[in-house]
Amino acid sequence: MCPDNAGYRATPQAIVGLLIITLGLLWTGDNLNWWEADQVLRYWPLGLVALGTALALQPEDRGRRIFGYILIGLGVWMTIAAFLRVHLVFWQAWPLLFVLLGARLIYRSTQRVPNAPAAPSVPLSSDHRFSDFAFWSGVKRRIASPAFRQADLTAVMGGIELDFTGASTGGGEAVIDVFVMWGGIEIKVPPDWTVSNQVLAIMGGADDRSTGPQDATNRLVLRGFVLMGGIEVKT
Repeated sequence: MCPDNAGYRATPQAIVGLLIITLGLLWTGDNLNWWEADQVLRYWPLGLVALGTALALQPEDRGRRIFGYILIGLGVWMTIAAFLRVHLVFWQAWPLLFVLLGARLIYRSTQRVPNAPAAPSVPLSSDHRFSDFAFWSGVKRRIASPAFRQADLTAVMGGIELDFTGASTGGGEAVIDVFVMWGGIEIKVPPDWTVSNQVLAIMGGADDRSTGPQDATNRLVLRGFVLMGGIEVKT
């Protein structure tokens, strides 16, 4: 029986493959004097738009979606410049990326994770939701909530250390939103937690060293942005 392809979607790998094929056909036609590849290749930023769109449509990876939006914006900017034949200096406007990133952080801070269904006997403590900010400083926190839900962490030229070994998500899902720039975050989780790492790192890293099983009832989703910094999750 033939496999069901109803769920097929354009993946980033498929888009890259299509772009490579297109490039090969253009150059082949140019060598055979069928067309001038240079007239088409000046619109190459459309390839960034296509790749960014494929990344932005990845529902399971927040980091890829953010990077996809960046590629779309860059591709549209460069395509407009090529189409209008004008000289748009992108690097003079790159600080607008910080404006977009800041707006995204503000929007994200207004969103709240719904309370997962927990047993009535599990009370909510004062640290089931919290926010930490480290700027040229360090923050250490031990969480003991039996129903942890959400945290917002920002580390700019500073560090944050969280210890969840005495905490639980109440058998549901918890989310930690992070923003790290020239700083670091260290998170220690219990051995029965599974971690979903959805962080986008540019000139940095987000290392998940936790050992929890994939089918664990306590699930931690780590998402956000790291620039020239680092995040480490360990058991």
